[in-house]
Amino acid sequence: MFQSAKYYIFVDMRKNLFLSFIILLASNCASFAFAEDSADSFFMQGNDSYTAGKYADAINSYKKALNLSPGNAYILYNMGNAYSNSGMYGDAIKCFDAAIDGGLIDASIFFNLGNAYNSQGETVEAVGAYKKALKINPNDDATLHNLAMAYTTLGDLENAIKCYESAIKINPDDAGSHYNLGNIYSQMDDETAAIQCYAKTVKINPYYEKAYCNMGVSYSNLGDEDHAIDCYQKAIEVNPRYARAHYNLGISFLHRNLKDKAESCFTKVVDLTPYDISAFIKIANAYGEMGKQEKQIECMKRAAELGDEDCAKWLKDKGVK
Repeated sequence: MFQSAKYYIFVDMRKNLFLSFIILLASNCASFAFAEDSADSFFMQGNDSYTAGKYADAINSYKKALNLSPGNAYILYNMGNAYSNSGMYGDAIKCFDAAIDGGLIDASIFFNLGNAYNSQGETVEAVGAYKKALKINPNDDATLHNLAMAYTTLGDLENAIKCYESAIKINPDDAGSHYNLGNIYSQMDDETAAIQCYAKTVKINPYYEKAYCNMGVSYSNLGDEDHAIDCYQKAIEVNPRYARAHYNLGISFLHRNLKDKAESCFTKVVDLTPYDISAFIKIANAYGEMGKQEKQIECMKRAAELGDEDCAKWLKDKGVK
């Protein structure tokens, strides 16, 4: 179970998902005749609530509008967006599908449908929706970005790379696409290409601490600890509370046999993440490499106290009470 201390790469793809929940206002719907004037009124009430972030109220108003104008695609579209913003993705999907069946064929609805599928973990369906959006608008970098993320989730890295590269051609200043592309190259063990992507990321956004941290991991994997340390320190400069950067910096110091500096980093990680089981296990492994058995046991005890059964078994096997 317990391995040599390794670097901690940050890959949080879902947080980089581009979202677009633009509601359709009355001016967008001029060509559609509502069944009764009151449906228009409820529709506008729903839009006002939506704009104010009151999604439950918006949904209620849209439902009243639908009762008076059944099958209205515009109401269904806006209600789908309200459901998505409420985290009710299954209901959002039903609304988007009904709006499409009602004749609302637009890139944005397929984009939002893809996001709803993605949020539910239905990645194959998300890919299908994003592809339909791109047929309507092939030059939308946000859709290409999200499609690339979906392909990455499915393990189709070749298509993911193609989508990110297309997105970057359209929007060269998209730091998120450069960053995610770097993560893919790192996953493929092409650390040189990964570093180039991370470097572009921080050039666009010099406050992108995760890119600095992952670039440090790539340098470390290439055996270049000097550049790695520089990257981790830049990540910490941007965000002093970034525990992963402190941990990785400690590992780099450990590989340079700078044990005191390494221990200082690990102490900082514990201070920043007092309830993170994985952090205690990683640091325990590092202390094991340093030959500091008491510190290792201390971290293993903390992980066991937090509920890790493997750590509890490890302590029992060692005869530690």
